[in-house]
Amino acid sequence: MSLVGNRGSKRGFTLIELLVVIAIIAILAGLLLPALASAKSKARAIQCMGNLRQVGLGLRMYADDHGGRVPETTHGVWETNRSWAFTLESYVGNVDEIRACPADPKWRVRLTNNASSYVPNEFVFVDRLDPFGGVLESHRNLDQLRRPTETITIFEAADDLAPSVFADHTHSRNWDKGWEAVLFDIQPDRHRAGARQPDRSSGRANYLYADGHVQSLSAAEVKKSIEAGENIARPPE
Repeated sequence: MSLVGNRGSKRGFTLIELLVVIAIIAILAGLLLPALASAKSKARAIQCMGNLRQVGLGLRMYADDHGGRVPETTHGVWETNRSWAFTLESYVGNVDEIRACPADPKWRVRLTNNASSYVPNEFVFVDRLDPFGGVLESHRNLDQLRRPTETITIFEAADDLAPSVFADHTHSRNWDKGWEAVLFDIQPDRHRAGARQPDRSSGRANYLYADGHVQSLSAAEVKKSIEAGENIARPPE
């Protein structure tokens, strides 16, 4: 048997073949990376949902010990120990483990500054008072809410919300002014695979309700409700 023909049949890849292989690898990578990003986003959203469930349990236990009422916030006071997150610490254990959302780009600095990735609903946590301190509106008693399964208690804080212990509640009574007022307080597109849209209408966020359940709502759905004149933070009658 001649060995010449065998030697002649051995050859490396041509340039065209190499380019084809590289192109195929690039296509496969392009298909895989979005899937990986989506899986990572979903994992963070699930962890965030778990955090909010723990917060919900803490709120319920606190309310049971205080006649149905939820904790205070720093609204109108300068005492950091009045912040709801630290009031709940004796009910949830290590509060640092649940007050930071892994999808929040500022979660580390929020922890450092005694802040949180989550903000309570002003309607539920802050009474509306008259100039003399009289209560005009109050929804702070969970046991007196007419529709707790439809009343949101905790939102995910906006990226731009100051990482401060004093930024521990929304200003949701102002949300009747429109979508920009909502975006000042919360991040309705917190959980998304790609870059955020200018109007924050792509993606989802988690919402804790007064009965303790957590629901994921799309930013587009929330935006549509606000633009239709519905303040999603107001406890329904």
